[in-house]
Amino acid sequence: MAEKTSYKISHILFLIFLVGFLVRIVFILLLGPHFYFDDEQEYWKMVNNFLSGKGLMVSETLKAYRPPVYPLFIAILVKLGSGIVGIRIVQALISAVTSVLIYLLGRKVFSERVAILAGCISSVYPFFIFYTGFLLTETLFIFLMVSAILMFIRVFESDTSPLYGTIPGFITGIAGLCRPTMEAFFPFALVFILFSEGSYKKRLLKIFFAGLGFILILSPWVIRNFVVLGKFIPGTTMGGAVFWEGNNPYSEGGPCRYFPDGVWQIDESKRDSVFYKITIDYIKQDPVRFIKLLGKKFVRFWNVVLNASDYSSFFYRLVSVLSFGLLLPFFVIGLFIPPLDLKKAFLIGIIVFFTIFHMIFLASVRYRIAIEPFVILFACQGFFWFLEHVKGIVNK
Repeated sequence: MAEKTSYKISHILFLIFLVGFLVRIVFILLLGPHFYFDDEQEYWKMVNNFLSGKGLMVSETLKAYRPPVYPLFIAILVKLGSGIVGIRIVQALISAVTSVLIYLLGRKVFSERVAILAGCISSVYPFFIFYTGFLLTETLFIFLMVSAILMFIRVFESDTSPLYGTIPGFITGIAGLCRPTMEAFFPFALVFILFSEGSYKKRLLKIFFAGLGFILILSPWVIRNFVVLGKFIPGTTMGGAVFWEGNNPYSEGGPCRYFPDGVWQIDESKRDSVFYKITIDYIKQDPVRFIKLLGKKFVRFWNVVLNASDYSSFFYRLVSVLSFGLLLPFFVIGLFIPPLDLKKAFLIGIIVFFTIFHMIFLASVRYRIAIEPFVILFACQGFFWFLEHVKGIVNK
């Protein structure tokens, strides 16, 4: 019986992967062999600079402006002979594998049926499909983040060796060098280990090894930045500019290309601090507007339809409503279904962290995509709870 169940699950996982991969390939084949977003252009510049021996940088004035992992990932594929289409196909493969990882996470935290439904939804989820077609960090970052969270969940268990902590630390470090948001989340992840199973000594050892793995991964980039810019920079020099974009006098919480005169002429090692200073000074002058912007950014982050005017057509709105819009009410229900154990609290923690982080900095539906694997899982739990209650009412 157990063998039959295992055989059945293996088939389901294969179908989740296969359907997910094929759907993504179809979408990719509909795209032209060119870039669609400005960010793609910048990553491609980094790849060309790196492969030509100029260094892993956008330009001479933007040497640490973008994190290194994604352009390195592209550079490896380019060296192996891949063009834009080939890179997209590899991303389709990674995204399809991520659907399987979402199933594994669902089984670990929730239940088998939640895991299967979440895996199925992830395989055909429009937003996941969409980002496989572009040279942007989303697809690789989601894969790394789900992998890291899955490993942290394993560390929470009492029978796990403290040495195992290096694995989530290692993966979180890579994810942080793909999108620095995960670097900021890492200390909070360590706090959750303190409340996990096992002796106090064992939990501290897990934290130590997780931190060790994280530091080992970040070290080459930190050293490189210190050599190049003469400053300790664990992430990028983009943070201050993004903080300004999300909070300047003309900002509505999303991308805003208004910058003070002369600020981009400041040396990169100092520019980031200048951006933070002038933004904080402005917030102090008008704290009420900052509070209002927090609310606007919350709405932008959790908006059912896309914020960007380029994607405001009826088609995009319909797709968004019929995907994320349908998940949202079940997600809210799923958040409040007991019992709330450490594993579920951890997933809620990362959802809350990303929400607050982007309320402070810059908010967009694009930045929410990273936590949608966890949104899908809670939505599936909420759906089954709702279904059972409806059945109960009908039976009565």
